[in-house]
Amino acid sequence: MAINLRRPPVDVLHLPTIHDGLSYIGQHPDWIIRPAEAAKIRMFAESDNPAMRAKQKRKINLESRGLPDGAMEIRTSTVVLEDARFANGLAQISDRFWLNGASGRRVRTKFEAKNPEPWRLKRYHRALERCHANGPARISTCDDGITGKLDIAIELKNGFNYYHFSTETLGSLAHYVSDGTTVPITLHLPQKSEIKDFVKRFIDSVFPGLADRVRFEHRPKHYDRVRSVYSHRHLLYCADDMSVEKVLSDPDLDPRWSDIIRNPGRYKKMEMLSYDMSLRLLREAGLAQIQTAKTAPMPKLIWMGRDEGGEARARGIEGHEPLLEELGALGFEQIAFELLSPLEQISAMNGADVVIAPHGAGLTNMIYAKPGATVVEIGTRQTQLHRWGDFLKCAHVSRCRYDTVFADIPGVDDLAKVPKMSAGHRGVKFGRNAIDRVIAIAKEAVTRADHAPSRGRQRQVKAI
Repeated sequence: MAINLRRPPVDVLHLPTIHDGLSYIGQHPDWIIRPAEAAKIRMFAESDNPAMRAKQKRKINLESRGLPDGAMEIRTSTVVLEDARFANGLAQISDRFWLNGASGRRVRTKFEAKNPEPWRLKRYHRALERCHANGPARISTCDDGITGKLDIAIELKNGFNYYHFSTETLGSLAHYVSDGTTVPITLHLPQKSEIKDFVKRFIDSVFPGLADRVRFEHRPKHYDRVRSVYSHRHLLYCADDMSVEKVLSDPDLDPRWSDIIRNPGRYKKMEMLSYDMSLRLLREAGLAQIQTAKTAPMPKLIWMGRDEGGEARARGIEGHEPLLEELGALGFEQIAFELLSPLEQISAMNGADVVIAPHGAGLTNMIYAKPGATVVEIGTRQTQLHRWGDFLKCAHVSRCRYDTVFADIPGVDDLAKVPKMSAGHRGVKFGRNAIDRVIAIAKEAVTRADHAPSRGRQRQVKAI
């Protein structure tokens, strides 16, 4: 069923200050958002082209000025939806799109793209502001004893992207580990989306008690009443909540948070600076599982390779051989995470002192890094413009040190030019500047972790 996104926002979007159909299970949550310890973030412009390096630096400065101190955790709660429809990885309540976490962001992105005219965008923001001015959300409560037998439905963007699966959906299962029922948990994804093996393997490994209950549904489905998990991040802009105002009134809070949290146009920045409670629950569940699992010892210093002959998308890297040789001299070992079991991946990331990797979904495993570990992403101008910030939630939830080195793009004769994302996501070309910076970070991190190799001992990182 096609949805006309050109209609007024109150007809397209479910806004909980004026629309019914959403209920908490049990009591209202006592907090919606709360300050959290943040990762330590650094970025480095290291193109070998002076003009490109200058552009990288300007973007870094622009991003850095907008980042307030600290991070925020967003509450996720179990809820009941009335007259709900799940289709294409999104959910609706009474034919209005539910603004729920990452799926809500995709709804808002689609809505804004269909309404680019200034007056329409202004109408949209005013609608959210009026809802906020109306006061608290009209979210009622319902008895867990009555709703406990309802089915459970959760959005899944697709079945092949490890990043979206891990950061958006997998952690939602944590809310039902102790629900005491055997009712199905249906993950709703688009009709033509394939389901990779890692999806089921991670569910089996991290939430073994729920694995038999999880189902995958490609077809649209309607529920009179259904349970789900609600991320409150869009509620910040369309409802006035006293617990949020209490956080913002703290005199020790960086004043830049007030604009980011209250301004409807800043929700994408808020996504970079926060993580959902369900992501923390996922981290805790994964770490709990490896405590009892018998996994092989993993290196403390890791170069994250890429099994491009398997499920990983082939993007390619160039000029990396000198880097791998120098990392090998420092004691780094290569691991292709795709070849490990889910618990081995979690164990490898959590046990490492330093992990270095070209940009890719494997960096999602930062969720499980130990606090203070160093994770280095090597990206490009293309990832800087279109992907940087995606992994920030993973870094914040683990409280690691997250460095990004922006190198060059392979297959581009003029290093000052950037291919459009529509032309394909490119890999990484390592020039001397990028190699020197990565080695400097690695040496700094190894010294901090006290893992300098014994004199004369070298372990080589095998070239990819």
